[in-house]
Amino acid sequence: MKVLIIDDEVSARRLLLRMLPDIFKNDREVVFYEAENLLDGVQIINNESPNLILLDIEMPGHTGLEILNFFKDKTVDFHIIFTTAYSQYAVEAFKMNAIDYLLKPIDYDELEVTIKKLKEVIDKEEINKKLENLRKTFSELSGKKIALEVPHGFLFVLPDEIIALEADGMYTTVYLKEQPKVLIAKPLKYFVDQLAKHSFFYRSHRTHLVNLKFLKEFSKKEGFKIILENGMKIPLSRDRKEEFMTIIKEMYF
Repeated sequence: MKVLIIDDEVSARRLLLRMLPDIFKNDREVVFYEAENLLDGVQIINNESPNLILLDIEMPGHTGLEILNFFKDKTVDFHIIFTTAYSQYAVEAFKMNAIDYLLKPIDYDELEVTIKKLKEVIDKEEINKKLENLRKTFSELSGKKIALEVPHGFLFVLPDEIIALEADGMYTTVYLKEQPKVLIAKPLKYFVDQLAKHSFFYRSHRTHLVNLKFLKEFSKKEGFKIILENGMKIPLSRDRKEEFMTIIKEMYF
């Protein structure tokens, strides 16, 4: 048995490397590999042919959801267990299509149960069935890029790269992950409609649309504020507080 862990967080890889040997203690010749990004992981897959991959979803460069793009013309005979900290949208899709996943922080008992179930799946036909489920799920999650009309042309970004959008009259300021903010000559309502199918976007105020994947803190000081990972303090309308709290409970509790 060969097991590969792909995760950009060292602490997450170390935690799994502490738990997995105990879970596989009755198996002979179990070898563990680790990679800090998807490209390194793909190289290990090609060189070592692991049986099981524990794959983080949220990683810089390439997300875990892109893995099958590297094996379009190859036989896929490995199992995948996705690990995710907060992607409720992905979790719901995984549930719907019977994809194996674990929520971070990883619980030992849940990890053991999931691996035990996968070890029982040895039928090649069952693997192919899981592969089709994966492709279907990735199609649902891939999310097409949207076009942002900037002065010099168009900027194409994935919804996951958008942290927040702020209304400025008939213009909208778009705050992006690892990119400078951009001012777009379209009203916020345009983006509210365009991003409506992505459940992680939430209109907290008439002037703001936020990506809840970047939520860092909710503060009640000086009115209700949603604090994002980039430091932005977004107002939350009083009449939306109850709705917001319901969403947070569904996502994190």
